[in-house]
Amino acid sequence: MKEIVVVTPFSSMSEVTRCVVAESGYSNVDLLEAEPGNVLERTRLAIDSGARAIISRGGFYELIKSEFNVPTVEVKVTAFDLIESFKEVKRTGETGPIGVIGFRNVIYGAEIIAEVMGLQAVCCEISKDTDIAAEVEKMIQRGVRVFVGDNNVKAAVAMPDLKAFIVNSGSQAMQIAIQQAKDILYASRLQKEKAQQFATIIDFVHDGIIAIDNQGWVTVFNSASEKITGFSKQEALGKQITEIIPETRLLNVLETMRPEIGDIQQLENQTIIATSRTAVVVDGEVRGAVATYQDITDVQKLEQKIRVKLAEKGFVAQYDFGDVIHKSDVVAECIRTAQKFAQYDTSVLIFGPSGVGKELFAQGIHNASTRRNSPFVAINCAALPETLIESELFGYVEGSFTGAAKKGKAGLFEMAHGGTLFLDEISELPILLQGRLLRVLQEKQVMRIGDDKLIPVDVRIICATNRDLSSLVNQNQFRSDLFFRVAILSLYIPPLNERAEDIELLAMHFIKDFAGRYRKGRMSLDPEAIDYLRSRTYKGNIRELRGMIERAVVICEGKIIGVDDLAIKPSAEAPATTARERFAFSEALSLKDLEDDYIEYVYTRTNGSIKESSAILGIGRTTLWRRIKENVARRAAEPELTEAFGRRR
Repeated sequence: MKEIVVVTPFSSMSEVTRCVVAESGYSNVDLLEAEPGNVLERTRLAIDSGARAIISRGGFYELIKSEFNVPTVEVKVTAFDLIESFKEVKRTGETGPIGVIGFRNVIYGAEIIAEVMGLQAVCCEISKDTDIAAEVEKMIQRGVRVFVGDNNVKAAVAMPDLKAFIVNSGSQAMQIAIQQAKDILYASRLQKEKAQQFATIIDFVHDGIIAIDNQGWVTVFNSASEKITGFSKQEALGKQITEIIPETRLLNVLETMRPEIGDIQQLENQTIIATSRTAVVVDGEVRGAVATYQDITDVQKLEQKIRVKLAEKGFVAQYDFGDVIHKSDVVAECIRTAQKFAQYDTSVLIFGPSGVGKELFAQGIHNASTRRNSPFVAINCAALPETLIESELFGYVEGSFTGAAKKGKAGLFEMAHGGTLFLDEISELPILLQGRLLRVLQEKQVMRIGDDKLIPVDVRIICATNRDLSSLVNQNQFRSDLFFRVAILSLYIPPLNERAEDIELLAMHFIKDFAGRYRKGRMSLDPEAIDYLRSRTYKGNIRELRGMIERAVVICEGKIIGVDDLAIKPSAEAPATTARERFAFSEALSLKDLEDDYIEYVYTRTNGSIKESSAILGIGRTTLWRRIKENVARRAAEPELTEAFGRRR
């Protein structure tokens, strides 16, 4: 059988059905002719053979609707159908009252239609339990000799002096009924698809999902719940929730209507995390509650997997405040301040001389914050040319510039989403990029180079500098609005010379590290070496001390490091001034050589600062980089120049 089956009680209705199906081209409609004695049996066979919707009328419709749980559509009797029946009565010449017997849809409006046509109608509404023969007899006693109705009425009027006319449903009524059946099947199919989608989603999500009605009976129990609780879906559905999770708080949610999030709960021999519990409220009335939860061991495994992935990308903060080697009160105070800062998402500016451990504190702040399980992404703003900094920070799309990766690239802001972005040497950020950085910090949205779409980002900013930003603001080398945005919380890390009590502790830490790394065994410091270290002035701070200790561990031939192992020879400590460290020129020099020497002179005097050098020379950074590379290539035979010019490439 096809999806839609029309069950007809008489041949005229069958003929109308055939015509409608043929004219409209319905490919999923079948016809089934039946009689009062076999209509239920034949309809059952049709349903068993694949029929999903039944169309019928009158008594057949009522029988089928009450017996079977399938969509059943009634072929309505229209005013036109009644008019056609009354026309047949008029053609016979009958003038007496007409008995109209049928369900409500048959007799509705019959009296008015008859009156308009100059006839008199007596109506009798019946139901599926009505004794039609008895109703016919009552009308005969009232003088009715002509009847209008369905097949059942015609069968009850079985006397020679009586006439019966069947009300036939026309093509319009049949067309409407078939369209209604198609609409019902379409809606049913959509509902089934959505139900299957929801069932699939619920079964395949990682979280366990349990839903109850307002009496506490389990109505939804997904596959993850089976694994976590040990109950099968068949066992759980229809049970009280307390039989599955004895200490459940879902019943509390039913009463309070207040959602609960992130609750840890014990379930027999395992611990679960109830990620959410919430009431199901319809029109202000609580109809049930839903809980989602996970086995805590799965959460821990997932967290470990994320950490491994981040570590592979290098987006992990390796140090916390426990790694800050110190004995001085001033550093202890720095740690206490940084720990306070870690509790808030506000931007932090860490400043102090080079080599004092600013990035160590930045990582400590990240690992002490709520973002500890998210990426920690660091970039040195002075280590890249201006053209690369923009693409590294904000990313780019395919084809945005020559050499761009084929699929584009996500910027560091996107990579740090949910975590922390550490901008080291923020003072070296080009002034044009400072404005774009400020906009990203304010709008919390980033746009890749060459794109027109904004990408929302949630990033905490930590900046570091060894220069006085307020002074740079006064010199118009750093934007004041960006300064006030990144320096909401500021942390000063003092130089090593201001915390001499930390020197011995740091030195012993580095000795242990390098002695183990170079397989030197257990090593220590001579008392005179300790005094020597304490008396020194450390321009490079902890970084300089670390380098001294590494050198001493390497050259020391015994187990005790002495002053001789630490001391740097005068030639190395204070190198002689070379000719090219002073700017001088000869009349024999070409203009090109003179320019190269002056670029070299300015670059050396600014300690290799591209930003300062380009400002003094009055040329762009890109041009300066190109000239430096040309100088290095031309004078590769002079090692001191190669080292000086190449150290910041």
